[in-house]
Amino acid sequence: MNPKILFKKRNVPFNSYEFLLTVLFIMSLCICTVLLTFLWLFNKTTEQGANYHETEGIFTIKSGALFTPALQNKSSTAFKVLAFDVQQMVDDILYSSQLQNEYKGSKVIQFRNGSIIVQFELFFVRLVSEVKIKNELVYGIKANKSELLQTLTIDVNSIEITGLGISSTSSPLTTPGLGISSTSSPLTTPGLGISSTSNPLTTPGLGISSTSSPLTTPGLGISSTSNPLTTPGLGISSTSSPLTTPGLGISSTSSASTTPGKCLPSDELCADGVSCIRKELICDGIPNCPDGSDEYEKKCATPCDGKFILVGLSGSFHSIHYPEPYSSNLVCRWIINMENHLSIKINFTAFETQNYVDTLNIYEGVGPTKILRACIWGSNPETVYIFSDKATVEFVTDYSENLNGFNATYTALNTSELTNNEKINCTFEDGFCYWIQDLEDDSEWERINGPTFPITSGPDFDHTFGNLSGYYISTPIVPGSIPVTVQLFSLPLDPISDAFCLSFWYHMHTIHEYHLTIKIIYDHYTEKIIFQKEGNYGNNWNYGQITLNETSKFKVAFEALKKPGWDNIAIDDIGLFDGLCTENIYPEPTLVPTVPTTPLLPTDCGGPYDLWEPNTTFTSVNYPNNYPNKASCVWHLNAEKGKNIQLHFQYLDLENIYDVVEIRDGRGAESLLLAVYTGKSPVPDVFSTTHQMTVLFNTDKSGTRKGFVANFTTGYHLGMSAPCGLNYYQCRSGECIPQVHICDQSQHCKDNSDEANCVRLINGSLSSSGLVQFNIQNKWHLACADEWTEESSSSICNLLGLGSENKSSPVLFTGAGPFVEVTKTANSSFILTPRVQCFNNLVIHLRCSGKSCGKRMIAQKYRPKIVGGSDAQEGAWPWMVLLYFNSMPTCGASLINNEWLVTAAHCVYGRNLKPSQWKAVLGLHTNLSLRYPQTVTQEIDQIIINPHYNKRTKDSDIALMHLQFRLNYTDYIQPICFPEKNKQFLPGTKCSIAGWGKTTHQGSIASILQEAEVPLITHQKCKQLMPEYNITENMICAGYDEGGIDSCQGDSGGPLMCQENKKWFLVGVTSFGYKCALPYRPGIYVDVLKFVDWIKNTINY
Repeated sequence: MNPKILFKKRNVPFNSYEFLLTVLFIMSLCICTVLLTFLWLFNKTTEQGANYHETEGIFTIKSGALFTPALQNKSSTAFKVLAFDVQQMVDDILYSSQLQNEYKGSKVIQFRNGSIIVQFELFFVRLVSEVKIKNELVYGIKANKSELLQTLTIDVNSIEITGLGISSTSSPLTTPGLGISSTSSPLTTPGLGISSTSNPLTTPGLGISSTSSPLTTPGLGISSTSNPLTTPGLGISSTSSPLTTPGLGISSTSSASTTPGKCLPSDELCADGVSCIRKELICDGIPNCPDGSDEYEKKCATPCDGKFILVGLSGSFHSIHYPEPYSSNLVCRWIINMENHLSIKINFTAFETQNYVDTLNIYEGVGPTKILRACIWGSNPETVYIFSDKATVEFVTDYSENLNGFNATYTALNTSELTNNEKINCTFEDGFCYWIQDLEDDSEWERINGPTFPITSGPDFDHTFGNLSGYYISTPIVPGSIPVTVQLFSLPLDPISDAFCLSFWYHMHTIHEYHLTIKIIYDHYTEKIIFQKEGNYGNNWNYGQITLNETSKFKVAFEALKKPGWDNIAIDDIGLFDGLCTENIYPEPTLVPTVPTTPLLPTDCGGPYDLWEPNTTFTSVNYPNNYPNKASCVWHLNAEKGKNIQLHFQYLDLENIYDVVEIRDGRGAESLLLAVYTGKSPVPDVFSTTHQMTVLFNTDKSGTRKGFVANFTTGYHLGMSAPCGLNYYQCRSGECIPQVHICDQSQHCKDNSDEANCVRLINGSLSSSGLVQFNIQNKWHLACADEWTEESSSSICNLLGLGSENKSSPVLFTGAGPFVEVTKTANSSFILTPRVQCFNNLVIHLRCSGKSCGKRMIAQKYRPKIVGGSDAQEGAWPWMVLLYFNSMPTCGASLINNEWLVTAAHCVYGRNLKPSQWKAVLGLHTNLSLRYPQTVTQEIDQIIINPHYNKRTKDSDIALMHLQFRLNYTDYIQPICFPEKNKQFLPGTKCSIAGWGKTTHQGSIASILQEAEVPLITHQKCKQLMPEYNITENMICAGYDEGGIDSCQGDSGGPLMCQENKKWFLVGVTSFGYKCALPYRPGIYVDVLKFVDWIKNTINY
């Protein structure tokens, strides 16, 4: 059959079934074509999306832009403009760098305060190392790769690249059909259950979700978010801190970690939940948290006026409730940020605060390195100039009287616009004008109106007005015991084309010799003297003038040397005028002849003497007859440099305790106490460590003896143990042992010093925490984390006397070793294996609970808060000790551990030769009986006076006493805590004193332990209230202006105690005062903080 014919015969239309099949075929073909096209587009998009890799970073804009609150609003014009400039700058740098082919763009996330901190994102087509990105940014900024760097100044040291993110698209991407989306509005795709929403959402099943800043990887449906998120089921989460998904290797990061953190008591947690910073760094003007949360405006706004960062060319700030009285116990802090490196001028429209205690402190700069430039109180504030573009202002009030406070204004000052005349001219009526105190000298010039104290020591009034209302400046108005130099500098002055005349008025009414010097100081720190006066020029103002003709930049400096005594040098009305100085119309001052004065040393001594070999024998005055009363004699013994001195007393017969020979190592104010001898010979020889020795002989007003005969010899290493050979260790007791025996857990030295210091904690913020180190053959080794156990931690804490383990953790340490692997044995000893490197570079950081101290064990009944004090309750002060010398109650002391006491050096001075004459009574409440069950009496077997103690100046008045036997603690016997070295107890803090001393100045001693509260006062106020004493930096003062409460005779050596976190700390040791409890006469205490290291090193605390 012919098929062609057959086909032709098929000449009828398709039926409906055939037509439907044809249509379906054509539709299927179209759908396949669309799907293939979509799949091609999807694969293309996936490739492009996966090629973008995100990383984040921060840097600081130092200048060129000013932070305002608007920069924290992403919708504001200010944010958009600065963000555009920053992004353009970053683009310019990276597109011209070695990363130009990988770099695809940037985005500013936010601006934070602190100059301006910029947080940004960078996008690359592949993974790039953080170090490479940072290096390219630093190089580009230094090389000015963007024109915007002519405007914006970037701190290259602040650049941090904080981590690499997941592969992502740089913009939202939606894939129809698969239901994968990234959007700011909720969207859910049934079937896969994958969603992206502006609110956290978890989808059961896969449970993969995204929030408001999505970065979605098509195919995986895994997203990144700025809020913490956890995915049940898969366990995949995306947070603002590093996170890695095992197997997928996907992470998203913008800071270090979001694991909720715990901080030490001295620290505070940042808003990131991880980082800890010291509390004193909070709101100090420098961001220390990685997220800058320690400087947030809302956190740091002062309770005074709600402000914190003060910006702009002018502004104001004021005390709380102004013009109404301010609050008690208040601290307000402001940070002034001035743009374009301008200086700051601070004025006051009103000012009234309580003298000395409610102070406005103005600092140059911000953060821990800020410098105190003015401390203002009272009612006559000065204008303050800060020659920096940043300043910190703090207002601190105490617990007592509240006045109306202050209202302050600040304005910008451009010192480059000042003329030489403006920089110099000053009458001191409104402050120090543009003159700057020298922070490197011994003290400061003081601005005064009216007469100095005492009245004859300086001017009666200023020169400008010639009455009590005017101001002038004076050397410090305290007597002191050593020479003091004070300097005042001008701002840098421009070279002078024509001559200028520098004029001034000075007042030098002195009994002792003084120097007033005026100098020119050049940029390269050379100087020349242009004026100098010395001596007494009468009780009147004298005129001085000098012609200046300098051709390079220079400063003018006024320098005064004030010797010991009351007298002062004063300056007023400094001026600079064009042209040469004309003939002086004022008469040249006449030097007042010096009136002969009584020598500092009594005539009966005939010294001081300088003795050299062979003239090596010397005696007390009038020997072999009795020496005179009130003798004060000095001998300086000398040897060749490199040698030392041995002093021997052939005969000694002094009135016991009251007449003494004091021997000091060296010469002058810095000499160290070696020995104090009294009574009768024999006494041990004394050896110096230097080529000089000072011998002082002092007698009281009654009772004499024959005195002494002494001689000295010189040589090399006299009195010292022979040095040990190589690889040997010298014990404290003198003998030499092989170094291999150091800390081998067996005693080889007679005094056990080879096993005394075998483990320690270093680099900790507290003395009870740090990296663990072991001493092996006299070298310190860091303990590795491998093989370390909790049992090891507890043993180390107990060994150091720091209680039990609180927390130990491995930390990364990439520094140099040596290291040691520590293994605990069954018998509780350690096996120490030196290592070149720790496994994974991990070492042990240990935090112990700390010594148990400063806690009352007996509950105390509440009672409202020694002279003016009250009877203490039993067990109130369990560290309080009463000292008996030859069976007489003499001084107080404080228990600091189970075998050592702290007391005052003056208590034991001259009574230290026979320690057994001392007894310590602990757990005592009333001295009517020493036999109560809770009391313990022990003999003293060792007394150590601080070597810096000076009986004449009362400086470093602290000593240690060792108990004959170790104590067992009870409810009535407990140690007091030491403060950490960096701890400060601020003026106004209420602290406690206790003792069995006199209850009135002329009264009898107390039979029951007395207690009282006293506030700490500022060092400056103490100096002003106690001008006849040299109040040194080793002293702290406490007391009330109105008097009535004070320590008194018999309380010496007892504690000044301050409480913090329910623990009591030994802040001071009672030293001296003027009578007892008089108004404006505070008690003086040794500042224990200055001696913590000495105490711990001496007793192996």
